Amino acid sequence: MSPKFLRVAVVLGLLSAIGPFAIDMYLPALPSIGEDLKAGTAAVQMSLLIFFLSMGFGQIVVGPISDMVGRKLPLYVGLALFMVGGVGSAMAPNIEWLIAFRFLQGLGASAGMAVPRAVVRDLHTGNEAAKLMSLLMLVFSVSPILAPLTGSQIIESFGWRAVFWTVTGAAALATILLATSLKETRSVEERANSSFGTALAGYRYLMGDRNFSA
Repeated sequence: MSPKFLRVAVVLGLLSAIGPFAIDMYLPALPSIGEDLKAGTAAVQMSLLIFFLSMGFGQIVVGPISDMVGRKLPLYVGLALFMVGGVGSAMAPNIEWLIAFRFLQGLGASAGMAVPRAVVRDLHTGNEAAKLMSLLMLVFSVSPILAPLTGSQIIESFGWRAVFWTVTGAAALATILLATSLKETRSVEERANSSFGTALAGYRYLMGDRNFSA
């Protein structure tokens, strides 16, 4: 693999890892959060569910946006939202504020889930695309193993709020790498034919495809 290929893989891998790590590192903190914020189990679990919902919804929207305006701008916006949500979650005075900031954090994480895969499609086809995509999939397979262990160590040493500071720091690093190590991969000419209308047409086609629905 060339140094350029590996550099792109590192950047896209970190962008893709932020969302999963913000989920899996957070899981060991649930009991501590409930105790610290005087919140019930259902309310604490809502802070996790709201992250899933906002991240899932965000991916539906951010994909077409990245087709229309390019890949890097949605990633910058997503990382900014993620960091604001992370800082807010780390400083949340009660469970209501934590849920609100986790919603914001999930929206930000959606860009890192959707856009890197589009970048792979922009840059490569065939075997090269398969290699790069396999590296991104490796992130998702490793995250459920490493993130809870890392989260447990952080929580034991520094408390549950440190988990959010950690993932916010990772997002800051990803922002720097995005600015210095990844060029825009979708040209202005390619963006011209993209719109929410074409995206909706694509979604309708997929929903009507029996193989996809199955």
